Amino acid sequence: MSDLEELLRTDLRDAADTLPADLDVDALLDQGHRLRRARAGRRSLAAVAAVVVVSLAGWAGFAHRTTTGVPDPASTPTGADAVGFVTFEGDAGYRPRSPYASITVRESNGMLTLAVRKRASDPPTILATVPLKTDQATTTAISSRLMLATIPGPTQWVDVVTSDAAKGAFRPNVGFLSSVGVTVVVQVADEAQQSKRWVDGLVWRASDGTLHSSAGSVVSTATLDFSDGPLTVYRDPGLAEVSYFDTLNGKGFASTRDHDPADVVKLNMSKTGTPGDSEQFALGILPPGAHDPRVTTSAKGAEVVTGVLQPDGAVVFVARYRSDAKPKGPLITKVAYTDAGGQTRTYRP
Repeated sequence: MSDLEELLRTDLRDAADTLPADLDVDALLDQGHRLRRARAGRRSLAAVAAVVVVSLAGWAGFAHRTTTGVPDPASTPTGADAVGFVTFEGDAGYRPRSPYASITVRESNGMLTLAVRKRASDPPTILATVPLKTDQATTTAISSRLMLATIPGPTQWVDVVTSDAAKGAFRPNVGFLSSVGVTVVVQVADEAQQSKRWVDGLVWRASDGTLHSSAGSVVSTATLDFSDGPLTVYRDPGLAEVSYFDTLNGKGFASTRDHDPADVVKLNMSKTGTPGDSEQFALGILPPGAHDPRVTTSAKGAEVVTGVLQPDGAVVFVARYRSDAKPKGPLITKVAYTDAGGQTRTYRP
């Protein structure tokens, strides 16, 4: 064995010794689908995936983390266990395609430095250095295609809320800096935005299961039990957004901006996957005190589940329908319900 080989083996063993013994390697890589739909633009849904590579002592250790609700495995920072930087690697197989081969976020002395490589063989280029805040969520526009955000503590998932004017597909990259106890998020757009302020804020689920908003508003949520598993719906009044987190199939999000409270049906969409596999999905919200909702769908056999958002008390319903046929028209055609005053109300999208 050569001296160089022996040196490399020693360095690798030293780097491996800094990892927590109970590290769940299946929980570090954030690979899921993110679906976003803006009602005003009616833009198409875009599936995205996030890949996180955590590097220690100059050597890269690859691991997996899904967005299905597993807690972040990184431990409370203690000495050698602390991870001070994360590297997000581009993947040409997913849309949006990142303009960079890798993006590294490193913390040092109360600052975060964001460096990129356009090609793997290129030296890193520093794009920005920003102050680190460990006690509040922050978002910083780096460019018309890059946004850097931080969240106190570990998270189970992060929902990046783009502005109404944002266009294209968006790729969230999420990692944890255990050296300072902060989740770092880099959002990449597949095309240049008209303004550097193309992200309005964040909604995230903390490691204890609670939902939070960078706007400081109370996020109301409900879990709806479908025949094949649960689906979490949440509404953030501060960011005017309604979303759901789907652990059933897509392992991701679909969202819409909620600027009109009188608009009962917030999402009414369809998507087609592999040939012969399509799904229609609709989400609606009724005012607090509403009861006896009657949801009429365009497809026989659609599953409709209702619940109550807490703590605001609004009634939420979701309709889902899967078939081999290509979807035709919106899934929900009419909604009737009795309001808190006993009056029958009818809504047609």
